[in-house]
Amino acid sequence: MVEQKENGNFENDNPALTRAGSTSQESSTVKEPTPEAKPQIEKKSFFERWSNSRFWLVRGSYVVLRAVWTVVMVIGGFIAWLISLLFI
Repeated sequence: MVEQKENGNFENDNPALTRAGSTSQESSTVKEPTPEAKPQIEKKSFFERWSNSRFWLVRGSYVVLRAVWTVVMVIGGFIAWLISLLFI
């Protein structure tokens, strides 16, 4: 029984076992260096910065405007549901 290699590399060492037109070894040795990717800095959105501001007036205005927006959307959704219910 043939022992399996420990390093996980399963390439054939015997050139008689490789295909005649195989270029896998040639292409693996000639590789272009890949440029190093710059680390992405996550920018916080305007609303995240607004809700986490250190100034209480900015945070308070965010809470008030978000509450107003939520109420407007709930009322608009109710009106849309009522109109769709009437026209079925």
